[in-house]
Amino acid sequence: MTIWKENIELDKMDPDFLSIRSMFVSGSIATMYQLVSYSPTKVSKLLGLNYSAYHSKLVNPGQFSVLHINVLAYAIQIDPNIIHDIIQNQIEEKIQEKMKKFKKTK
Repeated sequence: MTIWKENIELDKMDPDFLSIRSMFVSGSIATMYQLVSYSPTKVSKLLGLNYSAYHSKLVNPGQFSVLHINVLAYAIQIDPNIIHDIIQNQIEEKIQEKMKKFKKTK
């Protein structure tokens, strides 16, 4: 697990981010799109995105950059690998399709 240099006390964390953190930690988030109804304006602002771009990334989670993943993880004080693993599970089928196409073109 990534240990952030700055420790944020959970009782001082923004309540919206605390609820998002709780969902990630409990494993109740299976897809990034589940975040769509949890403070989307606040999260999109945190990530430096407008709402439309944020929504687009929720639909296509492979579009989240490493920076976006790390900023969100830092804000909610979790290991960024938790978010990355969720995204990877969502895009696994697309990755496999690309590999099949690649192997056919060899």
